[in-house]
Amino acid sequence: MPNAEVDAPLDDAAHQERQAALRALGKAFHDSGVLAMPKVGVAPGSAAVIVTIPLDEPEVQRFLIGRGLPSPDAAAPLRHLLEQHSINARVEVVEFGPGTAHKVELAADDDAMRLATLVIDRRSDAHAAALRLKAAFSGIGISKEHIFVADGAVLVGDIDIQEALALYAVLGGGHSEEIDDLDLDDRWDPGCWRDVETLAELLGPVVSKASGNPLASTPNPACQGCISSRPHRVTLGSASPEQALLLADAIAASSAPRATSGAGPPAV
Repeated sequence: MPNAEVDAPLDDAAHQERQAALRALGKAFHDSGVLAMPKVGVAPGSAAVIVTIPLDEPEVQRFLIGRGLPSPDAAAPLRHLLEQHSINARVEVVEFGPGTAHKVELAADDDAMRLATLVIDRRSDAHAAALRLKAAFSGIGISKEHIFVADGAVLVGDIDIQEALALYAVLGGGHSEEIDDLDLDDRWDPGCWRDVETLAELLGPVVSKASGNPLASTPNPACQGCISSRPHRVTLGSASPEQALLLADAIAASSAPRATSGAGPPAV
């Protein structure tokens, strides 16, 4: 005979609270570079949120476990960390594909929210700087998807020509004669790659000054074979967390007058 207390579905209010905790936890992990797969418990007697965290991810060790002494119980360091922060959770190591993962069953949505706060508090300087730079880029119409974190650095990948021009203008380059002379409108022009190189050369000193140290500005023009599927681009390369923060601050300061006349800052 089914147990009505266990089998009964969650009421709508409880379900919404668990969903909110799930979103907060998922975003905290994502923004901190930790691969994690949270899901909501669907029954009143279940854990509020269950999160699976593959153990072969390098960020897991630093963010959730730290450098404690080795333990024969692989779940013990994380279990202890959660207990220290009053997070009521059941932690075990489970098989996950060819490897293993932490399975964390968070008793209540409040526990999931506390874990989200803990993940944010333990976020690396590079991830925190990347989030600031993403917000600054979004504010001037540059896709935040260009920004990554690797080996403690903030990588700014390919931005397209219009984004590069916007960044140049915001950081004080304005519309110089050299920029005005560039012919960047006709992406099919075989000679356009030379103008892409010139734009990269002009942008380099501007972003380097804003970030406090030299920052690469490498032209990445599209070839004739790929021009139909992607635009010409400029790659800004690798920045330290300090450089990324300075660049974000410079963008925010330069674009502040426009921001105050419009809507609030974009979400990261």
